[in-house]
Amino acid sequence: MPLAMVGLAGQVFGVTSRDPTPPLAILSPHPTRKAGRGFSWLLERADVRLGPVAQFAAAAGVVLAGTVIAVLLYQLVDLTRLAIFFLGSVIVCALLFGRRPGVFAAFLAFAAYNFSLVEPRFTFRLVGADDLLTLAVFLIVALSIGGLAGRVRDSERQARMRAQETDALLEASRAFGDAVDVEAVAIELCARLRAVVEGAADVADAPAPAGWRSRPLSLEPGSPVAAWRLSAEGPDAARQDRLCSLMIDLASAAVNRIHLVDTRTDLEAEARAGRLRDAILGSISHDLRTPLATVLASASSLQEYGDRFDLKTRADLAGVIVHEADRLNRYVERLLDLSRIEAGQVAPRLEPTSLSEIVDAVVRRLPAPGGSVVQADDLDSAPFVLADGRLLEQAMFNLLDNALIHGGEGVRVDVRAESKADMVTVVIEDDGAGVEDDELADLGRKFHRGRRPGNASTGAGMGLAVVKGFVEAMGGTLQFTRGEARRGLRVGVTLRTASAR
Repeated sequence: MPLAMVGLAGQVFGVTSRDPTPPLAILSPHPTRKAGRGFSWLLERADVRLGPVAQFAAAAGVVLAGTVIAVLLYQLVDLTRLAIFFLGSVIVCALLFGRRPGVFAAFLAFAAYNFSLVEPRFTFRLVGADDLLTLAVFLIVALSIGGLAGRVRDSERQARMRAQETDALLEASRAFGDAVDVEAVAIELCARLRAVVEGAADVADAPAPAGWRSRPLSLEPGSPVAAWRLSAEGPDAARQDRLCSLMIDLASAAVNRIHLVDTRTDLEAEARAGRLRDAILGSISHDLRTPLATVLASASSLQEYGDRFDLKTRADLAGVIVHEADRLNRYVERLLDLSRIEAGQVAPRLEPTSLSEIVDAVVRRLPAPGGSVVQADDLDSAPFVLADGRLLEQAMFNLLDNALIHGGEGVRVDVRAESKADMVTVVIEDDGAGVEDDELADLGRKFHRGRRPGNASTGAGMGLAVVKGFVEAMGGTLQFTRGEARRGLRVGVTLRTASAR
């Protein structure tokens, strides 16, 4: 009979060699009600967390309830095969409370079975070897079932707690990774420590209160200090302390990352500022002094010898002054635009803008070199683009002015629009000398000048950099390629259409 009860207990458990419980079902921190993981779901839902004394008292109550049911059935319906109720109480205690209460329930069930059902009833006296063997086998089976079932409960509980800890650490890692400064990390860490120890935690610059555990988040001076006080005892206290320490390790890594990023950003900003400063100084030494020297020479000549010059000479000198002053003015404007872009102060006001009106305004502003032609056809049918009209006009002016200057005398510049989906590309293509293939990647870089011999590189290398900054600020892109038949330069400015907003 005891061996039959063992088989029945195995069926109740659902633990057989042919149908093992999937380990992932136990480890999952977010269980669902599926038939494939019914046993692990039942274990998780039946988890009762009590103190040690309460667990043993509850185990005694379960065994007493099983004993009462068995005695009533024995009295009412004269059943004799009632050992399953005692084994069932052992199983219930082991599943609800763990291994130790399960073993305790096994001894209680053994005593209750002997006292209430074995003849002579309500005594602990044995009358034969059969009763002794039955009770011995019952005790062995009860202890085995209680120990195994309790071990399953303890393993499931530990696995679930480890899964919950892992889930909490992963969430904390994501939160710390999203933090942008040390203060945000400290606030997030404080909230998570309080959730672990049930409120007794803080992250501040002040020393920890007496009796609290504490750790600094970083070795940097003035780093916040994490402090916490354990609210549990025994194994739960060790678990809380371990989880708090791991969370502080994650927060410390995030703080160190923020310090490294800040340091790297400062170094990169300093390096960029140094390169920009050197480039500006080098450019100013040539591109400002040359027009200023020309203006000063022409103006001083007019001032000292103006009455000796004929009308044509005076007009030529005045024209030189106006030309060089305009050149100087454009240089200063581009330098200021480049400084605004570097400082991140370009805030475009995007609105529907007509490409035809922008290009017409630019063509009227352009100088007219002898023999050069700017051809802008079919722009009236181009869709409106989402852009800042002032920035787009300046970008178009720089591109067309660059094409006329570097394309050489008699260059032809074509301007057209190509639409695709919700994007419009303004193509500016000239038939000038162009650039080498390996130089295309450098176009748009600050203070870059063309390397082609004989190229009229009179500029300071800021025009295309300003164009790139303005176009990207408006959400567009700038592409440089060789023109058709590998002659000239093809520039594409891609912007969103106004209907795409």
